[in-house]
Amino acid sequence: MKKKFCPNCGHPLKQDVDFCPSCGFKVHSKKQTSDQRVNHTQRVQQVSKKRMSKLGIVIASCILLLLVGGITGFYFYNQHHDQAAVTAHSKKGTKKPNPMGKKNKNNKNNADKNKDSQNKDYSNAIWMLMGYMAYARKNYEDGQNVTSTSELVDAVVKDFKDDTLTATKKSSTTYNISNDYGDVDVEVKPSEVKVTNDGTTVTPKSELKETFNKYTTKISPVVKKIVGETDGGVKATSNTSSTKKNAKSSKADGTFSNEEMVVAAYLDNVSGDTPKEKLSTLNSILEKDNNSDVNKIPTDDYISGLYSHTYKGKSYYSIASNLSSTHYEIVYLNGDSDQCTTQIVAPGISIDEDRYKKNKSKADLVKKFKPYQQEINEILNEMKNNKERMSSIIEEQAKQGEKSSQSESNKKDSDEDEKNTDDSSDEPEDTNNTDEDTDADY
Repeated sequence: MKKKFCPNCGHPLKQDVDFCPSCGFKVHSKKQTSDQRVNHTQRVQQVSKKRMSKLGIVIASCILLLLVGGITGFYFYNQHHDQAAVTAHSKKGTKKPNPMGKKNKNNKNNADKNKDSQNKDYSNAIWMLMGYMAYARKNYEDGQNVTSTSELVDAVVKDFKDDTLTATKKSSTTYNISNDYGDVDVEVKPSEVKVTNDGTTVTPKSELKETFNKYTTKISPVVKKIVGETDGGVKATSNTSSTKKNAKSSKADGTFSNEEMVVAAYLDNVSGDTPKEKLSTLNSILEKDNNSDVNKIPTDDYISGLYSHTYKGKSYYSIASNLSSTHYEIVYLNGDSDQCTTQIVAPGISIDEDRYKKNKSKADLVKKFKPYQQEINEILNEMKNNKERMSSIIEEQAKQGEKSSQSESNKKDSDEDEKNTDDSSDEPEDTNNTDEDTDADY
């Protein structure tokens, strides 16, 4: 049997004692201890049941919340998924997802390309052709009886196909279009197309698109005729040896540009027996034209530039020889023919008159003036400068004329005043004394 001790002082106890004989501490009996343990166990079980009951409620609540949240999320997911499916179906193309969440380094470049594509719509060659047609419309209406945009497109396409018109690419955005009678420069800008000849024609791209959009299928094949371009208006990689000759070069000889040939034909009509004498005569006129004092610039002997025009469907160059440009000489290059034609036009002399026309051999002109090609180009530059200065010279001369007229008017008024003063001083004095006569009568 296990020995029992006082829990308070440790004194040995007998089995059935209720109090410690040493310290008087009350010692519980086995029965009491067992009852206490039973009661303690019952209380623990009751508490555990209560806790389990509360835990069950919490768990059930969580499960319920999860079920409700799951159902709600599933509903919204289906709604979103259906909407996304409809949206994706309505789009023409789909975008591939970026695998593994990696950042696409080309996103910015792709966005820029897409933006350029949206703004550009067509290749520069297509824009150039549309800009040229807008510029040349009046010429085609007058020369070929074109009455609609469709007829205009057909006429221009035909001219390119049979090489009546040729286009040369000068840079990524600039082109030169020429025919047998002249040429123009066409520049494609971000929002407009500019055509430059003896003047400037600017057409917004929005207007060009509205006018020619439905004719691009007809226009596109013409791009084949343009140096450095393909059907789609994309730069070609063909060998440069196949590049066409510059359209500005004379087709008859290939040694003078159109403008040089025009100056040579004009120069041949200037007074002088030899090319040197003719050059000297023309240069002396240009030297006077370059005077800084506008009052000393000859109004009737001013080489006011080189111009390009079209009359009755036929292109020609002209060189004006006075500030008002009413007196000028026409030069027809006549395409591949060896013969060019010069003609004087002035007040009283119509462009339709043939009596002042002269035919000249291009080959003879080249042979005659080829040694002076540098001087001819200097003359071209002088003509260009005169053309740019012409409006300011006319304006300044008008101001000088007004000042001169005002001065003359003031002088005339002054002379009249002086004359009136002199006339009044010569009048005889009035010696009739009325008062004295009256007094005498009385």
